[in-house]
Amino acid sequence: MHPILSRAAAAVLLASGSLGAPAAMAAPPAEGSWGGWLSDKAAVLQDGAEKAIILGGALVYQNRHTIAGLTLGCAAGAAVGATSGVAAGLATGGAALPATGPAAALGCALGGVAGAQLGRPLDQPMP
Repeated sequence: MHPILSRAAAAVLLASGSLGAPAAMAAPPAEGSWGGWLSDKAAVLQDGAEKAIILGGALVYQNRHTIAGLTLGCAAGAAVGATSGVAAGLATGGAALPATGPAAALGCALGGVAGAQLGRPLDQPMP
């Protein structure tokens, strides 16, 4: 098996195991008790979703300044890149206008990295 496929399969197995679904719930019941089976599945999915929301919220809370810096840096960098692309397009009679999109993307990437680097020390003040 290809290494990427085996890693993906392992990730799927870990994700399904982390939801806490027992093996007995893997297949629908043969008899007509769909209501109980569906409510059990819904309860398992709700428990997994609640865990993911709590863990995701904790992760965002711990890195909120990094995320904010990345977002603002991306917006500022994209604005600078797009503005420079349009200015170059005006100066060249429109020949450089197709470079506006890549310039905005590069500005977003560079601004995002710079903003994240500025916000990271605020999230982790102690080295």
